[in-house]
Amino acid sequence: EKGLEDVAELSARSGWPIKVWGIMQDPGYWQQVCDEHPDARLEYCGFLATDDLQAAIGRCAAVVMTPKWVEAFGNVAIEAMATGVPVITYDRGGPAEIVVDGETGFVVPVDDVDALVAAVERIETIDRVECRRRVEEQFSTDALVQRVDEWLHEVVGAAARVPARRH
Repeated sequence: EKGLEDVAELSARSGWPIKVWGIMQDPGYWQQVCDEHPDARLEYCGFLATDDLQAAIGRCAAVVMTPKWVEAFGNVAIEAMATGVPVITYDRGGPAEIVVDGETGFVVPVDDVDALVAAVERIETIDRVECRRRVEEQFSTDALVQRVDEWLHEVVGAAARVPARRH
């Protein structure tokens, strides 16, 4: 579901090393991807505690998301950008709505490995400070509180404009 084969192909074509974190749910799939992409530079780094994962991601040039299904939100994109790391993602689901193409990463056509390679070649054009700023502006607790407060004011205002019903 995460499209590891596309990331392996990206590595094989670009020469970039790829680190993979998380629980290994299907070791056979991992081995198959490694076998089918012998030129890929893949490293499985295991499941890390949150602080350790954030530190590891913060040392990356980018986070690449190649989901084969529509991810509803995209926590990984926000977590990466919060550490100042740009995101390259397919134009599918929540991550594509979070990443500002050309500003906080790149949104590329679905299942287009050529576009992934091209995006990786341009990753140095992304301002890591802008990635962090965008998360603070749009996805921080303060931003959430402000949106909820605005929404509640709209709801209360709309309710005040509705005439009372007589029984």
